[in-house]
This record gives sequence, structure tokens and C-alpha cells, in this order.
Amino acid sequence: MSPEVPACPSCGAVDVDDRFDFTDGFCGACGFVLDKDNIEQSKPAADDSDTQPSLEIDDWIESVTPRDSSESVLVELLATLDRSRTDLYLTESELDDSTKLLVKTWEKTLFHGRKAEHVIGAVLIITLRQAEAPRPIGVIAESLGCERTAVQRTMKKLKREFDLALFPPVPENYLPFLARKLALNEATVKDASRILDRFDSGSGDPACTAAAALYLAAKPQGILITYDSAARAAGSTKETVWRRSQSLTDCRNP
Repeated sequence: MSPEVPACPSCGAVDVDDRFDFTDGFCGACGFVLDKDNIEQSKPAADDSDTQPSLEIDDWIESVTPRDSSESVLVELLATLDRSRTDLYLTESELDDSTKLLVKTWEKTLFHGRKAEHVIGAVLIITLRQAEAPRPIGVIAESLGCERTAVQRTMKKLKREFDLALFPPVPENYLPFLARKLALNEATVKDASRILDRFDSGSGDPACTAAAALYLAAKPQGILITYDSAARAAGSTKETVWRRSQSLTDCRNP
């Protein structure tokens, strides 16, 4: 009989055959990346009852880890990053820059104790902002199947860890991605950019502002996009896009 495997400290899953795809402590059930420290912390305190002794940490790793597991984990993380290419319309250079930062993050063991998707999302936010081609955080999180707030928190931690200076994105930076997501032409993008030129975008979600500008720019050209589709593209809500479009309209017609 194989020894009992301790539960993942993040999600509590224990069924290795059915729910885990562990590689060097990588939980396939929730994406949590484990190391010996957090495995040790997750083990129940010993008692005096006559029960089967718990596994040693190395035995636990061996029981759920294929050989050459460290490289296997990195390969799996890179595959997860690559799968986001389609949803986010990543260019080769953007994917390459994201891959480099992901590997650097892995080498500094910054994945340990965090869900892989959160770190990958944070890597994408950072590299795309550095390239002045940001994607909406909500869209990044959705492409990875995780929460927006968790990705934002992790991004801030990586930013501190690497001592990065990231400037806040502006609405214009989101226009190319949103236009492609909404299948809008270059003329619409140019009109949306002119709308944004007359608008003080100092507050609010810049991706939502860009989506509202595209909505307004599309109407005179007879291109029908809904508040709902604009909101989905921006990772926002249709109510927020509507309110922002009203602000932009007021700015156009003082």
C-alpha cells in the first residue's frame, strides 16, 4: 500500500491520481506551487495516538514527483503562458519578453507558495505594460482562469521584488488590442484616439475608457457594437462602459 500523501496546503486536495498533476510540488488541482517549507507547514501536528507515521518531506516529494521535475514544472508553466497567446493576441516579441520574465521569476523561486496562474498573470501585466501594449487585467485573469484581484496583488509583489518602475497605462495604449477584439478598423481606432485626446483620463479604468471611446467612434461609421461586447473586451461591465461613454460625450459637447 502506498503511503498517504499530505493535502495541498492551498486547496486541500489529496487524490494524486485523480486530482493532481504534481511536478516538483505543483498542484494540478489549484495551481499552487509548493516547496518543502510550505509542505512542512501544512502537515498536521503529531499526536500520541498509534497511527501510521507521516511521510518525511523527501518521501512526499518522491511520491508525487516525476524525475527531472523542476524542468517539468517550468515546461508546464511556459505552456500555460503560451496558451494565453490567442486570447490576448500576443505578438512574438511580447510572448518572448513574457517568457524571459517568467523564467527569471522561476529562477528566483518566486512561484513558491503562490498559485502559478497568479504569477503568470502578473508577469504578463508587467511585460505588456513595459512594452506600452497593456491588456486589461480582467481579460488576463479570465484567460488564466483566476481572479483579477489576486493577479493584481501578485503583480505588485513582483514589481517590488524586481524593483521595477511601471508607469500607469493610458487609454490610448489599449486601443489596438480592444479594436482587434471587437473587429474594428483602423479608421475607428483613429477616431477613438481623437476622442481620447479631448478627455482627461486621470481617473478610472483606462481600458474601460478606451472601450467607451471605441464605442462612440464606431457609431458614426454605422458599426454596431454593444456596451456589453465593449465591456467584455475591456474586462469590465456594460454599466461602467456606459457611464464612461457619457463622460466622453460630455467632453465632446461642452
